[in-house]
Amino acid sequence: MNKEDLDTEIMTPTLSNLLLYEEQHEVDSLVERTKSTLVADMAPLTHLAYEKDWQDFQLFSEKIKQESLPTLPQTILIYLQQLVDKGLKTNTIRRRAAAIRYYHNDAGLDSPTDQVICKKMMRAITRQLGSHTDQKQAMYIDDLKEIIDSIDDKTLTGKRDKAMLLLGFSGGFRRSEMVTLEVSQLHFKQEHLKVHLKRSKTDQTGKGLDKPILGHPDSPYCAVKAVKDWLEASQIKSGAVFRRIRRGQKLNLNDTKALSAVTYNNRIKHYCTIIGLDASQYAGHSLRSGFVTSAAIQGKDVLQIADITKQDIRTVQHYMRKAKMFEHHAAENLWD
Repeated sequence: MNKEDLDTEIMTPTLSNLLLYEEQHEVDSLVERTKSTLVADMAPLTHLAYEKDWQDFQLFSEKIKQESLPTLPQTILIYLQQLVDKGLKTNTIRRRAAAIRYYHNDAGLDSPTDQVICKKMMRAITRQLGSHTDQKQAMYIDDLKEIIDSIDDKTLTGKRDKAMLLLGFSGGFRRSEMVTLEVSQLHFKQEHLKVHLKRSKTDQTGKGLDKPILGHPDSPYCAVKAVKDWLEASQIKSGAVFRRIRRGQKLNLNDTKALSAVTYNNRIKHYCTIIGLDASQYAGHSLRSGFVTSAAIQGKDVLQIADITKQDIRTVQHYMRKAKMFEHHAAENLWD
């Protein structure tokens, strides 16, 4: 729900009649804060994805001359079939259906996606296309070291990217966590770093959690030192940690907008290409899964790894099994 859409939900005239407030501007301020709270019901990136999905459904409905809100189950069925025909993956189609449900519920309407026929369609699509997700390749630590060695860290871009990649890997961060990271969340403890996440995928209620980043002062691959070097060189004191750098290696400190998730992915792909990796197989998640995989290969315990990544134990075990799939194999020594 956008703030503009909330004007019909929050009636300023009604609030302005409250004797508690003597000044109209206080009421206006309260309304704005209420809108801001309401749009925090889910992560900003999820809101953005749902908004784009909803726009796609609106365009489809308009094309076939049907209402999008409220819509009919039949409209959803042929929309989903159209997505299948376009070659979209199961998870993307599920998200499109979830967006339709969200906007209907947001308008106080029952969603046709909850009807039996629509659920049957989604089961059929899952059965037809499968539910396997094409996960990106994990970034192994040796490949990351090669990338770091290739970066010119005498430039602002180089310092930013070095800090971004090393921190993303060392903390097993999600892409969304990296691009929304702010200076106030960084707490340096001598040679180490504690990163406080105000909210994460596994912490939807906003209790917050801390990620300990171990410093390695004598190593050229120390994430803590790289972050310190970036902040010192950029003179960033508050706001987004990772930002856009303009041509000529110039950083506008007044422009506090964070680096986009797309740019974050593209920087990883850029360096993968430089060292000869297939960039299409790598993205932001590669650093996170790479940390888990590399730690597993070195024999780290599942609880140790989960304490850093803040993942569900079962998810960590899944990555560990993939990392060690050829160890203690049942076919080992069969042909000796």
